[in-house]
Amino acid sequence: MAQPQFQLDKDSPTPLWVQLRSQIVNMIRHGQLQPEQKMPTVRGLAQQLEVSPSVINQCYRYLRATGYLESQQGSGVRVRRRTDNMIDSDFPKAAKLLNDFIDAYTAMGMPLDGVADAVAYAVAARTLDPDNRDAIMDLYREEAEQTEKEGR
Repeated sequence: MAQPQFQLDKDSPTPLWVQLRSQIVNMIRHGQLQPEQKMPTVRGLAQQLEVSPSVINQCYRYLRATGYLESQQGSGVRVRRRTDNMIDSDFPKAAKLLNDFIDAYTAMGMPLDGVADAVAYAVAARTLDPDNRDAIMDLYREEAEQTEKEGR
């Protein structure tokens, strides 16, 4: 299977790791990245995209913490097999709950475009693996500090 191709806009105000994360998540959701498919190495992808390996590490760490990717010693990073498919009949109920959450979130003065990140952080924080919880909270703090510095 061919390696996925990614593009980053270095002039965008969106952090590079967030741009990459969005592309990977979309490729997984649309079947362009298959379960068990091996992802590019951190070093290789950093060279391809002409970015620091820390950008790729931050993205991969987030995607592992939120359940999209997994890594095993010696075999690299792979797309995680998803076993948590929602039953179609639960969709309306879930959509209502999410809409209620979005209403409450924006009523607090939070930006609508931050909802997906807030949900991802909350999901990752609920995992049983303390390493994932710590990693996602570190990412959340880093992003909040960066946002505060940029005055967004």
